[in-house]
Formats: sequence, structure tokens, C-alpha cells
Amino acid sequence: MDKFVLLNKRIIDFNNKSKYSSGEYVLYWVQSGLRINFNFSLNFAINQANRLNQPLLVYFALKENNLPTLRQYEFLKQGLINFKMNLERIGVNFFVEKINGFNQLLNVAKKASIVVCDFGYLKGQKKLRDFLKQNLNQAFYQVENDNCFPEAILSKKYTFAFQLRRQIFDKIPYLIDNFHLFEIKNKQKIFNQSIIDIEREFSRLNLDNNVRLLNFKGGEDEGLKILKSFIKNRLSYYKNYHSDPGKDFQSNLSPYLHFGFISAQMIVCEILKNFSLKDENVISFFNELLVWRELARNFVYFNRDYDNWKNLPLWAIKTLDRHQNDQRFYNYQLQVLEKGETQDKFWNAAQKELLITGKMHGYMRMYWAKKVIEWAKNWRQAYQWLVYLNNKYELDGRDPNGYLGIAWSFGQFDRPWKERNIFGMIRYMSAQGLERKFDMESYLNKIKFIKSDK
Repeated sequence: MDKFVLLNKRIIDFNNKSKYSSGEYVLYWVQSGLRINFNFSLNFAINQANRLNQPLLVYFALKENNLPTLRQYEFLKQGLINFKMNLERIGVNFFVEKINGFNQLLNVAKKASIVVCDFGYLKGQKKLRDFLKQNLNQAFYQVENDNCFPEAILSKKYTFAFQLRRQIFDKIPYLIDNFHLFEIKNKQKIFNQSIIDIEREFSRLNLDNNVRLLNFKGGEDEGLKILKSFIKNRLSYYKNYHSDPGKDFQSNLSPYLHFGFISAQMIVCEILKNFSLKDENVISFFNELLVWRELARNFVYFNRDYDNWKNLPLWAIKTLDRHQNDQRFYNYQLQVLEKGETQDKFWNAAQKELLITGKMHGYMRMYWAKKVIEWAKNWRQAYQWLVYLNNKYELDGRDPNGYLGIAWSFGQFDRPWKERNIFGMIRYMSAQGLERKFDMESYLNKIKFIKSDK
């Protein structure tokens, strides 16, 4: 396999329709690639537009989810405005539209000669793609743009991370690429949507304004700054300190990856310009960026129940059910958890970090999920609550990584452990374990000084 094979595996011709159908433009319907660097879908669309000597329209369909908050949508809006400015700089048209149904997207697509989309892994994204596949007469391509390794290469369901790890690390050299963005030939302006127009589309959303954006700024340009800072200042210490919640050695790139503001493959290339693949810090970071992230996409690709407990392995369901009626020393309601008002000071700190910043330290995210299993009325309720809290407050909510993280807390991609109350053979985490591993007072002090904008 070489990088050209890797690129070709990204491309799927959905309908084998004529490649020469007439239309006003080539359309790139962007779902998860709000960037110009290492955007293979954008490059493919530019290539098709150049072949037909037509302008290119990049279109974003703005949809409300069932937990719409100002936090995620403000971050998205900032990124879309940044994307618009970068596209205009290279002569590509961009349009954002709030859609209330699928027909608005279909109407835009029907005016195109060729339609290109990238690959979102979740149910809503798939539903929209399937609708277009059934209703389009034009050539319709999907170019996978989120994974480093398309599902066509890692094309089976995995049970454990170690099954994927060797494959991933063996293939990393094929990711090294000097990405070159094609120049668009036909720079005709067919839409003149201003930043004010984009703001107006967002104003039509019914948002929860109590969940605000703080500490993060959306967009590709900001994501590149954070990547540069991580490589320069924190990557050299990553292996030893990234799990320590009292220290700040995580990459902080997950929200930018989630919205497609930055490419995982680009991160790999930038890191390997400065570090060896044999560096223990690089290996540790790539285990998170590549192995677990690619596994998360594999998980949602092959599991239609990725967002609920039915995805769990049978052994986990059985052991949790056996302990369904075990005595719980604390039994909290969702409202108490949401406010971070439990008896556990470490859990409360993690919830406060999430409520205010929209991002929880990765290690605390595991502890946070485990304790909800212990405190909810039953484990199925705990699963539902965790999905709710994650999707409402995390900047990278509704992401394969988040769904995998919750599932892992209930035994998915893990093995049975020593049996205990409530958890059965599911892996257990305790406050005492946190204190043995880390200086948790440092974490508490760090969270104490996080300021809310309220």
C-alpha cells in the first residue's frame, strides 16, 4: 500500500451516474471537513470542478440537534466563518443554510453537475447521505476525510484496541504526505453570502443560551495554533504527564478534530517533522490520536446502537444485570449530577470543568463515567444520563470518541475484572486510586480558579 492507494480507498462512487451531467456548479456538501488543509474531499471536488471548468460551491447544512446549546453552535459558527474566509481566498464559493428538512439540501444538489460529500459516521449524517443517494440523478461521490485510515482498509469490526494497534502503527509511514491543495480554475462568484448572513442563519436556531462557550475559539486557524503550541511545549512530556489531571499536558485538539477544523493526518505529519516515530511521547500520543480515535469510528460504523447500552458485549450486560439490585450508598438524581453537587469532591470538580469550559480532562472523564454507574438507580439509567451530559456540555459531544468512551466505561473494548458490588466484573475506579496516582489537590486548585462568564 502507498499513499495513492490510501487516497483512492477514500473515494466511493455512490451511483455510477454520468460524469458529464449539466449543472450550474460542482457541489461539495461538507459534513465534517471545515478546513482547507488536508481536506481530501475539497481537493477531489476542486479537481472535478476544474475538469468541467465550473465554479465550486461548498455547502453546509445547518441542523438543530435535540440538545442545541450556544456552546457548540458558537464554536461551530466561528469555525464556519473562518472556513468561509479561507475558501474565498482561494476562489471557492461557500454557503451556510439552516435546513428544516432534507429537501433544501436536495434542491441545492440538483443544481449541481457533480455532488461530492465527506464522511460523517453518525446516524443523522448517514440518513442524509442515503436520502441523496436515493434522489439524485447526478454523479455522487463520497470522499472519506475524517479517518486517517478509511474503513475500506480497516474493514472489519474490532473487539479490543490491541487488535488495531499493530495495524495502525505499521501503516503510519503511509500517512506522511506533503498535501497540496489544487488551485480552482473557475473562480466565478455564484453566491455572495456575508458573515452577517451566516450570523442570521444561526439566529434562527433555538439554542440553550445558558450553556456558553468559554476558553476555546473555533476554526482551522485556531486549531493550527493549538497544534503548534502542543508540539513545541507539551508533546515532549506527554507520556509521563498527559494522564495527570493536575497538569496541563493534553493536546486540547479534540474539539477541533470533532468539527473537522483540523485533520488527524496533518497532525501526524506535523509531529513527524519534529519527532521520531520511535519517540515514546509520540507513540503514547499516537495511541490516542490514531488507535483509539480510529477504533471509535470503527465502533460507530459497525454498531447501530453506538449511542445506547445495547452495543455492549453480552458478558458486560449479564454481569451488570446480576448486580442490578445491589445496594447503592448514594443515589443521585440527574439534576444533582448536572450541577456537580455530589459528596465526591473530585467528581464535582470534573463536572465543574465540563460545565464551564466544555472540556473535561481525559482521565477524569473515565472516572466521571464510572461514578455515575455507581450512583444512578440502575446501570441502564446511568448509560442514558452519561450520553445526555456528554452531548449537552462537551464541545466534542456527539462524537465517536465520546460514544466509545462511555461504552468503554461499561465494559466495551475491555475485559472482565474482579467481581464487586454494583459493577460486577466491569472495571472499577475509585477516589483512592486517583489519590494514589496523582496529586489531586493540584487538580482541585486548578478547577477552583476556573472563572465562569456568568
